[in-house]
Amino acid sequence: MSLATEFKQSLKTVDSEEILDLVIFRPISFVLVKLIYNTNITPNHISIVALFFGILSGIFYGFGTYSFFVLASASFAVCNTLDCMDGQLARLKKNGTRIGRVIDGFIDYITSISIFLGLGIAMTNITGDATYSWILTVAAGISKALQNMFFDHYRNMYLEYVYSKVSNLDDEIEEYSEEQEKLRSQKGKYLEKILISVYLSYSKFQKNSSKYERLNVSSEEYKRKNKFLLRVWSWIGSTTHMVALIIFSLMNRVDLYLIVTVSLGNIIFVILWIIQRKVIKSFNTKK
Repeated sequence: MSLATEFKQSLKTVDSEEILDLVIFRPISFVLVKLIYNTNITPNHISIVALFFGILSGIFYGFGTYSFFVLASASFAVCNTLDCMDGQLARLKKNGTRIGRVIDGFIDYITSISIFLGLGIAMTNITGDATYSWILTVAAGISKALQNMFFDHYRNMYLEYVYSKVSNLDDEIEEYSEEQEKLRSQKGKYLEKILISVYLSYSKFQKNSSKYERLNVSSEEYKRKNKFLLRVWSWIGSTTHMVALIIFSLMNRVDLYLIVTVSLGNIIFVILWIIQRKVIKSFNTKK
């Protein structure tokens, strides 16, 4: 098997990856995966280390000085590389676990919370205006979360309709409920029990609060109408945000990252959402 083929197998799919992940972070993480492939290192081990660097990034940002912004940027880049690496290792070795998927999701949430807390503290120290700093930081954090969430949502729809790679929410809830029952009969494993419980609560809330649309459309047609659109969506994904924050950090202007996220980021988000809704409506209204 060629390295190019093996690299593709380590991805979800080439057309659903964020561009910056595909051309920068995934190749780097793939090399690292090859280096540790024959060791006893598991995807969960990598996830835990990624979480450490994610939290460390937030701590560095909190100091609010340029030297710590540089350290935060480096730590954030390492976190993202490792976050790519755990999934690639799991796909190549086919040793991914349910709890591993949950941990991978929690890493993103905890890292984002840590970094925006750090940015809020840094902005307060820099501007001397706590009210302005925290309003801007919270607005940017919510904006980023929404932009990432909608990109992930439409990426999951793409993977399901084009590649049949995503199970529906009912199946997810049933699958993790069975895992929860198995864990209840085992002693210890308290962290896994907590993570599964939180994930199930979130999934049930998501199911009750959302209306998932089932579309009567072929995989070819869905791909044709959504492939480019999904690629554009990826430009407000989590990796784009990370790279933008790193660039503004190296410019010593983290405030500009927050402002751009709230302004330009949300403008792009609204335009894409309107276009995406029209595309989906075209499937629903098709005779």
